[in-house]
Parts: sequence; C-alpha cells; structure tokens
Amino acid sequence: MLVVVPLVFLLLYNNKYAMNVVRDQVSLNYSKLLSHYANGMDNTLKEFDYYFYRLASDPEIVSMQTYNYSMEDYVLAKQKLYNKFMTDIGYYSMINTLFVYSKPGDDLLIVTQENGRYLERYQMVKNYISQNLDQMPLRKFGWQFVRLNDNYFLVQMKDLGSEMYAGCLIDVNSLAIPLSTWDVGEGGGTIILADGQLPLTQKFLPQPTYVGIKNQLKHVNHLYQNIRDDTNHKEYLVVGESSQVANIHYLVVVAEKNILRNLPYLEKTINFLPFGVVLVLALYLAYLQKIFIKPMTHLLHGMRKIGRGQFDVRLNEKHSVEFSFLISNFNDMVKQIEYLKISIYEEKIRVQQAEFRHLQVQINPHFYMNCLNIIYNLAAHKDYKSVKKMALHLADYFRNLIRTDRNSIMLAEEIEHIRNYLEIQVMRYPDSMTFIIEFDPLYQDYQLPPLILQPFVENAVIHGYQQGSERFYISINILADPDDPQHYFIVVISDNGKGFSPTMLQQLNSGHYAEQTGNGHLGIWNVLRRLRMNYSTAKIHFSNGEQTGANIRIHFPLQRQFVHGDGSNV
Repeated sequence: MLVVVPLVFLLLYNNKYAMNVVRDQVSLNYSKLLSHYANGMDNTLKEFDYYFYRLASDPEIVSMQTYNYSMEDYVLAKQKLYNKFMTDIGYYSMINTLFVYSKPGDDLLIVTQENGRYLERYQMVKNYISQNLDQMPLRKFGWQFVRLNDNYFLVQMKDLGSEMYAGCLIDVNSLAIPLSTWDVGEGGGTIILADGQLPLTQKFLPQPTYVGIKNQLKHVNHLYQNIRDDTNHKEYLVVGESSQVANIHYLVVVAEKNILRNLPYLEKTINFLPFGVVLVLALYLAYLQKIFIKPMTHLLHGMRKIGRGQFDVRLNEKHSVEFSFLISNFNDMVKQIEYLKISIYEEKIRVQQAEFRHLQVQINPHFYMNCLNIIYNLAAHKDYKSVKKMALHLADYFRNLIRTDRNSIMLAEEIEHIRNYLEIQVMRYPDSMTFIIEFDPLYQDYQLPPLILQPFVENAVIHGYQQGSERFYISINILADPDDPQHYFIVVISDNGKGFSPTMLQQLNSGHYAEQTGNGHLGIWNVLRRLRMNYSTAKIHFSNGEQTGANIRIHFPLQRQFVHGDGSNV
C-alpha cells in the first residue's frame, strides 16, 4: 500500500496534468482564432455604420427628403435608391435586408436577398419600426435583436434626417456559418448567445448535444470552460469570445475526445492500473474481511440499533475467539439494558399519572371558591331566580367534574363546562359581560385532558375584566388549523380586556414557563404542565390584540386519543 498507492496517485496526477496542458493549448488556439473572427465581424458591423453615414448624403436620399412622396421626382429617386440597394446587398453578402423608411409618408422601401420572403421581411421591418421608432433617439440605436419564426436577426437603424431612417437586417445564422467549418470533433459545434444567455443559433450545434448542455451554456469569462453532457456521458470544452459592437457572444463547443485523442495509451494504462492494485490486495483484504471487518461491522450495526431503541437485537457469536467473547458480553449487556429501560419507563408512567391527577385536582378548589363567591353575591342581591339558574349550571358543571377517574374527556364536554362557567359569570354581570362560542361539530369527539381550556377562560374573566369600562367580551373559536388542516385544529380564546403585560407575554412565549414553580398564574402553569405530559406536538401561543385584549391560540393534533409526550414542542 505504501509503495503502490503513491505511484498510482502520481500517475493519475501526471495524466490529469497532461490533459490540462492539452486543454490549455487547444483552447488557446481556438481562443485566438475566435478572437480574430469576432474582431473581423465587429469591423464588418462597424462598416455598416459608415455605410449609413455615407447614405445620409446620397443624392437619392436628399431627393426623397426634398420632394413629397406623391411626386414623380420622389418616385424616381426611390427607384434609383432601390437599384443601389440591389447592388449593395449583393456586395455585402452578410446583409439579409436593407430598408429606408420615410415617416411623413409612412413609406417603407426594403430590399432582401430572400425574394420569396419579401412580404414576411416587409412586415417584420414594419413592426420593428412601429415598436421602436419613438422610444429613444435613433442616433443612439445600437444593434438589437428581432425574432421571426425560429430565426433571430440583428437589426440596425440610423436617422438620416428629415424624419427619414435607414437600416439593415443580418441573419445571426450567417455569423455562425464560418465557425461551423472548424474541426471540433463529433458532437461539437458553434452557438451564438445573447447577453441574457438566450441562444440565437442552434442548427450549427447538434441537437442531442444542445439538449444535454443547454443549461450549462453561458458566456465564458476565462480561457475555457469544461461542461459535461450527462445524457451521453461526454465532456466538452467551450471557448467563447464577445462582440464589442453587438451584445452577442460566440461559443465554440469542442468535443474533449477530439482534443485528447493523442493520449489514448497512457489514459488506458492509468485506467487499468487501479484494477491491478486491487488484484494484488484482494487476498489480504478477503482475509481481513473475514477476521476483523465483518465481525466489527456486525457489532457496530448492533450498537446503532441499540442507539435507536431496538433492544431485541442479538449478534451471532460464531467468530474468532476474541470477537466471540466481545459479542457474548454485548448480548448480555443488551438484555440488562432492555430490562432496565422497561422498569424505568413503567416508573415514569406511574410518576406522570400521579402528577397528572394532582394537577387536575389542584384546579377544583380554585374554581369552586370562585363559584361560591358568585352565588353569595347573587343571594346578597336577593336574585333568587338567578341563584336557581346559576345553581343548575353549577350542578351540571360539577356533575362531570367530580368524576376524577377520567384521564380524558371529549372536546364537546369541555366546551359545555366552559359554557356553564360563562353563563354564571354573565348572570353575575348581565350588563357588562357577554361571550360567544363558535364550535365546528367536526371536532366534538376529540379527546382532551379535563380542564385544559377552562383555566384560560377563567383567567380572562379574573384578570381581563375591568368594572366601569366597556362591555367585556370573550370569544372562543374552534376551527381547522389554516397552516395544516389535515393534522391540526386550533382553539382561539380572545377577549377585549387589558391583555398581558409585556413581561408576562415574554415569559409565556419563552417555552420555559411550565418549568417554573411558584409563579402567580397557577391555572396557566397547570395547563402548560399537563399539555407537556399528554402531547408531543401540541403548540400554544400567547399574544395581545391590536388595541386591547388577550389572544391565546392552542394547536391540538387531530387524534381521537391523546398520548403522553415529553412536551418538547409545547
């Protein structure tokens, strides 16, 4: 290993270095050729600027500017200009279409090398002029793009004065034709891109190659770029050059197989060398696999299963003497851990059940004393009819409350408890308190811990209600969770009281309020503790209204039976 592996890496490095040298040299040659070609195209495009500059002083143009478009002299000058364009377009073979437009008469003269598409070119030029003539001073117009069907054209338009304009169209494909004659190997080709990586030509690059690399094509800012076609597992070298006159980029895609064809033997030798190394080490590795690696792997897999809580795992002890002793002790350890974890889990359940019953009973005296106080006040006012009505609500409430053997109740029963409590409070303050409960019957059968919602309503009345202020209002809404209606429903309890203080609101939303003891809001602390004991995914959020009041949103999972949780998300 110490001798062979460094040699293999040295050969791999040498081969990679040699291929990079070849890439650099080939890309440098292509880059020089492409730069020379791009400069030639730029000079040709600049020559068209000079052509239009000379055209502005042409006698026929001057005549057309002088005479009205309906006069014979104008028509004669237009005919002479047409003949001149026919001669010039034959000389400038790159130009596809020449045109002159007179705005006063809305008169357009075009000459094109594709006589069979005269009307098509005429309409394209007409549309371009109507869309771009008034957008900006035409003296500043540069080369722009126009698309017709599947072809792109470079268009240039110049102001000749007297609201007369001249321009030309160049088929972008004609710029790529000379590049398509270069030897770039199988699958290579040429493509021209616009500034926004828009392909202006495609027919000079094979369609399978373009489909495989189109998402990787971009203007090359350095000497070359390596890209890979994952569809046919071929690699290409991309050399690019930008035009200084038009916003186009010439890209030449060279098949890397064509570049590296002079290094086949060295490449094959290096490719097969690792297989020779593997063959030399095969016997030793097989022996090592049987004696050490396989038993160690089984032992590690067993440890991972224990880490995931699978204590029924047992390993095969038929290995070497050392591993047999180690695996035997491992199996004994797993048995002891499984027994110990079951014992701890059962003890934890008993402790949680005892704490749950203690917390549930802790609420009863708190609520009971408030009810007695209300009855006393009603009796003091000699409102015996209300006393009887309140006693009925109180009896219905405590009839279910004294059933302490229940660990859960239906949501509908909890809402009925709350309704009885609020009816009693409304009877106490008939002119200054009201409430509303909006309850979707879809959720009435879902199970909750007893008195999980009532303490929030009770705290709203005790701490939020202020005598002498506006009418106190409590709203309870039970509806689907808008963020995840398939798995949660929410209970929203809100009022228009004085709300939470900033300090209290920060403590409640910190997530640590249930862990504190000795705080002033025993009811809230009680509910948070029981939520932690009975749910693993329930969430609760406290906030104040936009102007006044407090809002409490509790997210319950959609489950018919709740399970004990560790409260990490409450």
